[in-house]
Amino acid sequence: MKSIIAMTVKQLFALISIFFLSALFGSEAMAWPTTGQWIPIYRGGMYLQDANGDANGSRNVVSDANNPAAYMFNDGTYIHFRLRLDADPSGQGGQGLLQPYGWGVVIDTNMNPANYEWLLMLDGISQNEVIGLWQNTSQRTLGDPADSAEVLADSIPVSGNMQVSLANTALNGNADYFLDWRFPYATFKQFTGLTDYSPLRLFFGSSNNANSLAADLVGASDLYAGLSDVSTPLGTKPTTGTVKFVADLAGNGDVTQILAGNTLYLRVDDGDVNYDNLTRQTTTVTLAATSGDTSTLTLTETGVNTGIFTASIPTQSGPAVANDGILQVVPGATVAVEYIDGIDATYNRNQIRADSVWIISLEPAVRLTKSADPVTAIPGSEIIYTISFRNSGQGAASNLIIADSIPLFTTYVAGSLKIGNAASTYATATALTDAADADAGQYGGGVIFTITTVAADDGIAGSGNDEGKVYFKVKVD
Repeated sequence: MKSIIAMTVKQLFALISIFFLSALFGSEAMAWPTTGQWIPIYRGGMYLQDANGDANGSRNVVSDANNPAAYMFNDGTYIHFRLRLDADPSGQGGQGLLQPYGWGVVIDTNMNPANYEWLLMLDGISQNEVIGLWQNTSQRTLGDPADSAEVLADSIPVSGNMQVSLANTALNGNADYFLDWRFPYATFKQFTGLTDYSPLRLFFGSSNNANSLAADLVGASDLYAGLSDVSTPLGTKPTTGTVKFVADLAGNGDVTQILAGNTLYLRVDDGDVNYDNLTRQTTTVTLAATSGDTSTLTLTETGVNTGIFTASIPTQSGPAVANDGILQVVPGATVAVEYIDGIDATYNRNQIRADSVWIISLEPAVRLTKSADPVTAIPGSEIIYTISFRNSGQGAASNLIIADSIPLFTTYVAGSLKIGNAASTYATATALTDAADADAGQYGGGVIFTITTVAADDGIAGSGNDEGKVYFKVKVD
């Protein structure tokens, strides 16, 4: 009777201590994930399961088809884990916070089930109960989750970083309990070398010691069969992200061109960025216009659990102005967007996803490009000059005049003027006279071409009446 009373007083003292810490540091210091924030652990696309009678008491991890054995959650400050246990793990270990057992999770970071690299262990055995991050430097038995980790990389006190609560199940006829523990995420990343989007797999269990899983191995007896589905340290399943220009902040449509001065809308789809299904996450993209302006844009999730992120930025016709929250563009320019996909569905890292939009104008916007064939030539040989024209505006151009001078140390080749469509060559183009007559060409000390109408941009490069070519020849003196 005396020992029972002593244990009860010890537990009461622990509860009083927790209450005191909460009052001293405030509720945020003791904040834990809510029920809806915990992310279930999956294996084979289904909730992680464990036999309900393969261990005793609080070392026995339990589950059923609707209630997984384990969970995780990452709020950016702490990485959290949760196990569903057959009995209350509170008790008589080191400081009286936990029973004298261990509970933990093996972390496979190299995607090789023959070994594991890290073990995050809740130690109720030692006099000072701690949560230890252990490194497994030598795998003695291949595929063995019970292999002892050799190096304690870092540890934190159990007090304040562990909680026990009633679960929503009683799978063996008695109430089940959740055992939750957490570890500073920055420290976790520092020692493991992982990032938010590193692929990893998990294996949970309980133990009679502080540096291996040796009691209840959850779901299987070896890593080959028991490792979870791949997730990130954020707890999310890797998915392949996409980015595109859209019509509104809801993410509708697929926009390929806009008028200068209109608003650009962006959408990213990427489920693994949505690590908290009760809050809205953000992500970023970069924009670059061929006219010179750039911008980095933050996209916000459209809802608390959509995995769809949108944002907008106004455009303005004119030269680039840095960091003004407006993307300066000119008609005929292209705006490209790039999104860095941290991890995709096949675990490739930091993949670039891209899209582009064409800036149009209700006015004509004709661009000219000149080329020479050959680029270099010897005296006595001929050079064909080609001037390509294209209207990227949404208004037709009238009476387009293209004038060019004859280069020094060359002589115009009489009768060499020609005109053709965008797909033409000098050989297939239509010949023009040198005289100032009714056709489109003339020569008088320089070449002049007059194109009566250039149609508005038809959106198709290399064809149509919105573009074409004119030609002339010179002879190298």
